[in-house]
Amino acid sequence: MSRSSSSEKRVPDVPRPAKPISSFYRWELLALLFLAYFFHQSDRAIYGVVATSIKSEFHLSDQTLYMTRTIMFALMALVVPLAGFVGDKANKRKLLIGCLFCWSAATLLTGASWSVLALILFNSVGLVVAEAFYGPASTSLIASYHKETRSFALSIHQTAVYLSVIFCGLVGGWLSERLSWRAAFWTFGGISVAIGCLLICRLRDPASEGNASGGEAPKSSGDKVSVGEFLAMIFRNPSALCLTVGFTAIVFVNNAYLNVVPKFLQDRFALTPTSAGFHGMFWHHIAALIFIFVGASLSDRVSRRWPTFRPKLQCLAMALGVPVVAAMGRAGSPEAPFGLFFLMGVCRGFYECNTHAAVFETVPAKYRSTTVGFMIMFAFLIGSWSAQMVGACVDSAVAASVAELGEEAGRAQGYVDGYRTAFTALSCAWLIGAICVGFAAFGTFARDRQKRIDAEAAANATSAETAA
Repeated sequence: MSRSSSSEKRVPDVPRPAKPISSFYRWELLALLFLAYFFHQSDRAIYGVVATSIKSEFHLSDQTLYMTRTIMFALMALVVPLAGFVGDKANKRKLLIGCLFCWSAATLLTGASWSVLALILFNSVGLVVAEAFYGPASTSLIASYHKETRSFALSIHQTAVYLSVIFCGLVGGWLSERLSWRAAFWTFGGISVAIGCLLICRLRDPASEGNASGGEAPKSSGDKVSVGEFLAMIFRNPSALCLTVGFTAIVFVNNAYLNVVPKFLQDRFALTPTSAGFHGMFWHHIAALIFIFVGASLSDRVSRRWPTFRPKLQCLAMALGVPVVAAMGRAGSPEAPFGLFFLMGVCRGFYECNTHAAVFETVPAKYRSTTVGFMIMFAFLIGSWSAQMVGACVDSAVAASVAELGEEAGRAQGYVDGYRTAFTALSCAWLIGAICVGFAAFGTFARDRQKRIDAEAAANATSAETAA
């Protein structure tokens, strides 16, 4: 056969059909991201667990000790809007793997820190860049593969926060007490590197594969998001804005809790680092873990018939938590805070089961990652100074009491007065959040949800006409 006839019969190249993703993969994806998020949150939580050791080595005041947290979250607020837009456009597989290795390196280097400046550079700047890009991309990716199970799936992902800080509170405190605070950072950073290698092997690029997972297809390249278009959408959406304020209140208190409570238990009740790390993290986060699943299951079921249920549950949870948070600073024995930590965790679980699921009800799918970025920016800009605020309250109260009562008695009374003032201020943040979420739940949510449904229907109709 001649070469010409052979070439005439050659089948022209055609695009290969996308390989469909099995329905099982959406759960494998969730497991992979859960594992990554687990160790990321462990890397971030170590600081609060070993704060007393760091304070002693570098001779810091409480306010300076927590200044690193202020810088961390303020920087995240500045970086995360960019991360949101990148998360809506970039290859999410490469982005998430890059984030994991970035925060692993930052954690390892934190263990080698020689000054407060090094702590800020590695633990604040390094970790924050990784987290800023991880959050929007991961939640958007999970939401795209889970539709009927969205609240449940996002809640599973969120429980990585609770389990990781319990684990870190126990193991990080033990490592700090037996070896050094540096050993805790090196241990968790090394494990994170191993998780990054696992993601390289198993995490897939959704843009290059079909979607048979029962969720929503990944966005096409035509779904570009401009800054002006997003801002026009978000500022005409009062429900999303109110839910952002509620999320800000949660972050404000959670940031303080994570970084302050182990030291609070050591200052007020003379617990060891291991005991303070465990009890401070366990009771609160085990309750949040249990009730985020209860709330997620309830929300996914009830919201099908009662669409406004998600924000109403959030409003109720936050309102009930206001007196619980305030009471922590007034506890007179170590057992009393443990119960209050648990009750706060119940409220937090019922709120966080709908953190993203509620706001996703009011914004079109193509804006999800950008919306998460906007929410994190606002929440972390405000919440960045909550731990430092607690430190300032304690420093001020201790200084005043020592001047009046002397060193030993004054320091003990100063801790009582300072933490009482700080936890009262934190409870006020939840009160403001409950009011704003309630405004959305009982006022604007149903209307904004319907606007989202109509907008997506119109966009789908336009796409169908274009394709025809």
